[in-house]
Formats: sequence, C-alpha cells, structure tokens
Amino acid sequence: MAIERALGTGIIISSSVPISQRVQKRIRAFVEEYEQTLSRFREDSLVSRMARAEHGGEFEFPAWAGPLFALYGEFYAAARGAFDACIGADLLALGYNNSVQFVPESAASASSNIGSWANYRRALPVTWSDISQDSGSATLRTNQPVQLDFGAAGKGYFVDLVTQIIKEELGGEMPSNSDSPADFDFLVNAGGDMRACFSEENDQIKVALENPFDTTQAVGVASIASGALCASSSARRRWKVKEASYLGKDASGFESNLIATHLINALDGIPACDLCASWAYVPSKTCDFPTAYADALATALFVSQESDLQKIVQTTGAEFAVMLPNKTLSKTRAFPAHFFAESI
Repeated sequence: MAIERALGTGIIISSSVPISQRVQKRIRAFVEEYEQTLSRFREDSLVSRMARAEHGGEFEFPAWAGPLFALYGEFYAAARGAFDACIGADLLALGYNNSVQFVPESAASASSNIGSWANYRRALPVTWSDISQDSGSATLRTNQPVQLDFGAAGKGYFVDLVTQIIKEELGGEMPSNSDSPADFDFLVNAGGDMRACFSEENDQIKVALENPFDTTQAVGVASIASGALCASSSARRRWKVKEASYLGKDASGFESNLIATHLINALDGIPACDLCASWAYVPSKTCDFPTAYADALATALFVSQESDLQKIVQTTGAEFAVMLPNKTLSKTRAFPAHFFAESI
C-alpha cells in the first residue's frame, strides 16, 4: 500500500497478508486527520490555528497526541532546551515553508556554509516550557502565537500509530499495543522512518544506510529485527536562505544566501553542524512508540550531547551511530549494522 506525498514524504506499507480496501481507507483517513492536526504547512490545521492566535488560547488536540507531547517534553528536558517543537518559528523565518526550494548539496558543502552563521543570534519568542499542559493531557494553553513544528518526531510517531491500526485490523485478538509477534509480517516506511514487525523473533530485514556525502551510495547495511530504524542527515532538506525577516529585531548578524538545514538547535537557531548523519534503532519490546523515539533520538544527536541522552537511550534500549564531517564514524556497541570501511 502506497500513499504518495503523505506527511510530505510518502508512505509505503508492505505486508505478508492482504490489506483490505476497508483497512486502507481507515489508514488514509488517519493520514488526513494527522496532517489536519499537526501539519504547519496546512492553513486548516490545529497547529496553524495556534500560530495565528494573537493572544494564544486553549487548544484541544486529539487524545492520540498526548504521548507525542510527553515525548517532546522528555527530549526538551534531556537536551536542555536544544530540542524544541517551537523551532517552527526558526524554520519559517529562514524560509522553510510550502514554497521552499531544496538544493542538491552534500553534507560536506553544508559544513563549509554553516560557519558563516557565527554572528547570527536570535531568541525564540516561545519555548516548549512556556506552553501550559496538564499532566497526560492533550490540551495545550498559550498566551501568544506559537509556531510549532513536530518534524523531529512526528513522522516516527505516525508510523507507530499506523502500526497499531494494522495490528488491530489484521492481528485478530492481539491488542494493538502488544509487543508480542503477530502471525504475519509487515513494514511501515514513511520516508525512511520505518518500523518492522515480524512473526518470528529472529527474522530481520536489511536496510541500506545512505552516505551523506554521496546520496547515491550507502555507507553500510543495517539488519533490523522487530523494531524501528530512523535517520537524520544534513544532506537532506537543505535550502538557500535569502533573508530572515520573520524574527525581525530578534535576528541579528544574518548573512543572506547561507545554506540552512531543518536540523536547528533551538538554543541559538543555528543549523547543527557537528554531525553529518545519524541513525537510531529502537526495538519494539522496550517501549510503546519505538519509531517516535528513534526519530527523535536521530535528531537530538545533532543538537545535544550524547551524555544528556543516556537516560532515554537506556530506557528504550536504543542503539545508534553517527558520522562526523571528517567522515569519522561512531556507534554504540550493539548498533545492528555493518559499515563499509572503504565508504567512510
């Protein structure tokens, strides 16, 4: 089953058993609900309503959004504010909207451009800690406009929710949030954020790991069992910034025609440049939303210290690998991949 352009990237679901038209219709309906709730690119979304609310307000999200907000709170605290859904203001200021034109630059050329951001300074008008939320609630309260962007974990979280739908619809009596093997195999792939579910514990799928310096090549192959694999790269979603007008007087020292990426450090608004690529794997049995955590971790590695993320890594059983601008590779002991030495 394929849904073109869904979540801005497209979704492919592969299953060892047929996915009926009724189930496909339910999944497509949820794609629409998800985008209409969280997409900052849709004027009719709840997130866009928050951005237009002159004096803020109380915004009630669907109950399924609650765990996503909790995850953002967890990573915001762990990364000491560098990981923040409020970077939507930065992304918009730098030109990442519906009209953005991405440029085919490699991670290597990114690093050379990012040094020019040295004098750029800004202060986020609102941070995640400024948004009021009752514990476990899916209602957010603000006192001014807030431009949220859930790109750091939203796609992975969507994959987990679709996985629950598939288990519920095709798994018979098995609970949708069960981590026990189903009697069928399936893979949900949303633009490279993927979750595999196998009927046999030892079954695996091989996934090529993209080379950030040459996206036509792979630097290695991961072999993942039931669980989630996500990646982030400064070679993807890159664009030339013409001006940073949205932040007005809060943005200073800005030089036009810099190359920006979507991997923004929320503390200073500058695209992260210490890494070129990251990969994160989280097994299904360690938490309810392994793809959301793998997606968030892959981004958080760009903007925070590994030591700050250790509690999350240990709790979720995550394994990860990162590549530096000098092509040095670093990985955790059990990251399930073989890297090609000649490609690094």
